[in-house]
Amino acid sequence: LSPHFKPLSKQMQEWMEAPFEQNPKYPENKIHKTSSGNMVGSKSEVLIDMVLYKNNIPFRYEAELLLGESIFYPDFTIMHPKTEELIYWEHFGIMDDPTYCKNVFSKLNLYIANGIIPNINLITTYETKDFPLDTKQINDMINLYLQ
Repeated sequence: LSPHFKPLSKQMQEWMEAPFEQNPKYPENKIHKTSSGNMVGSKSEVLIDMVLYKNNIPFRYEAELLLGESIFYPDFTIMHPKTEELIYWEHFGIMDDPTYCKNVFSKLNLYIANGIIPNINLITTYETKDFPLDTKQINDMINLYLQ
């Protein structure tokens, strides 16, 4: 994918390097160090981080986002490399757990109610124990949403 992406503009580089409020909850769960230097909570997030970083796509991990009166921390906030619009990426990794699924749908409803729409400005990926996320799926999503 990297041949398709140009080096970051000055504005994108500044956005990536600017301080931001990051999710303060559950720091003990962030046990995986990525090639970008982020500490993330799952191996799937390592893969997403790695592909974004390798392809020079500007992103932030778990940056604060105010939705209505609720504060959320999307897994990844991405500045589109061509349009500079913000796109969010949520990875839902335990879709074989009914309680987790219920929370996923509540979260998606809140995103939609605040104008963040799946397949428009929200990338979503899903996995179960039997169907894990892989780099091909991540690359496909990047080709679809960030080209």
